[in-house]
Amino acid sequence: MTIALDSSAVFGAVLLAVLAMLSLPVGVVIGLYGKPSQRTNAIIMAFGTGALIQALALDLAFEGAQRLMVESHLSGLASWFWVASGFALGGVLYYLGDRRLERYGAALRHPALTKLFLLRKKREQSAALLARLARVDLLRSLPPEEMEEVLLCVQPVRAVAGETIFRRGEIGDALYLIDEGTVMVLDSAEAGTADGERGTTALAYLSAGQSFGEIALLSGGPRTATVVAITDTALLKIAKEHFDELLDCFPRLREAVEALNAERILQNVAVVHDRSGAAAWQKIALANIQRLSRAEEVALMEKHAPAGAPLAIFLGALLDGVPESVVIGSSFVSLDSFRFTFLAAVFLSNLPEAIGSAVGMKQAGFKTKRIFALWGMLVLAGAVAAALGNLFLAGAPPALLTLVGAIAGGGILAMVSSVMMPEAYEDGGPAVGLATIAGFLTAFLFDFL
Repeated sequence: MTIALDSSAVFGAVLLAVLAMLSLPVGVVIGLYGKPSQRTNAIIMAFGTGALIQALALDLAFEGAQRLMVESHLSGLASWFWVASGFALGGVLYYLGDRRLERYGAALRHPALTKLFLLRKKREQSAALLARLARVDLLRSLPPEEMEEVLLCVQPVRAVAGETIFRRGEIGDALYLIDEGTVMVLDSAEAGTADGERGTTALAYLSAGQSFGEIALLSGGPRTATVVAITDTALLKIAKEHFDELLDCFPRLREAVEALNAERILQNVAVVHDRSGAAAWQKIALANIQRLSRAEEVALMEKHAPAGAPLAIFLGALLDGVPESVVIGSSFVSLDSFRFTFLAAVFLSNLPEAIGSAVGMKQAGFKTKRIFALWGMLVLAGAVAAALGNLFLAGAPPALLTLVGAIAGGGILAMVSSVMMPEAYEDGGPAVGLATIAGFLTAFLFDFL
């Protein structure tokens, strides 16, 4: 393939790509200083999404197939196959690259990806605690779908062998759930180290999966027994105020606690745990962790925004923007023949992306200068991609030009469907459907002007 250097065409392609990507720094300014509402940002994003879908369908897919039929004399089915293969390959490449970069913090470039990234981290942190809670018979009386709120009430504590956890007569301030180890329940405030010492009597031995301390919480009276750790013991503690809230919210928990008090046998207790039931309970509970409070979002952002995140974000944004610039560069010959539908769609879709990303990166602790530098570098990278696209592809054979355009289109469509559309609906609600149609029809109108 020969490369014909047309400096005016290359310069024009670069200029148009920069124009399309100027919405990125503009969006950063709006996001950091204008602070538009999420709904407004969602409507703009939906409008740009509609325009971009129209441009992908007609300017890339249909025109690419038509080029093959007219210039390469391929059949309609063969032309479709070339375009479909390119779109499929572009979508797969985007998916693989995006998943890889997300591990290093690239998800922070999109608000929707950021929420999913942080929610996944919350689930990873919650999985270990839920596995421990699933071993506790009492807590499995709670519906697993509601465990997200319960996790906030649980405080892990440890007791060494021989340590008195609480004494008879003390105020009942918490419920204790045994995660690992064994405790002994005594009928005296004087905690001995062996049965019968100091006149004490061992009322029960409790081990992993059992609980204690609920009697005083239910009655409102003092502790009715002393509890001593026989071995090093891992406990899960639920404070009285949280325990009372759980009883009010979950009648099944109150019934289980009252049944436990009525049936507790004052001797060594052997409990057979239902491992399969516990595993199923844990799986359901983990799947129903769906929300992030503002405090959790900030804490997780600070913890999981790694040192390499700026580079990952830049590479991720490059993954989003380079295909668009390649399409602009490869399709530019002159201003008279260039169709501005795709350029306008890219400009509109970039704007809300930059607004949301700038806000998210600021929350993650990135300095303002770094944010502007990152998006400025992206504009420069887009200009380079457009120049290379024009230089190598503007005069390329129809099959190669169509295939490369389709690959780029597949990557763009994967980004639109996995990021822009879900994010727009989450923030804008059903109204984004109308905005998407408006963007599609507006872009479609340009084909007749």
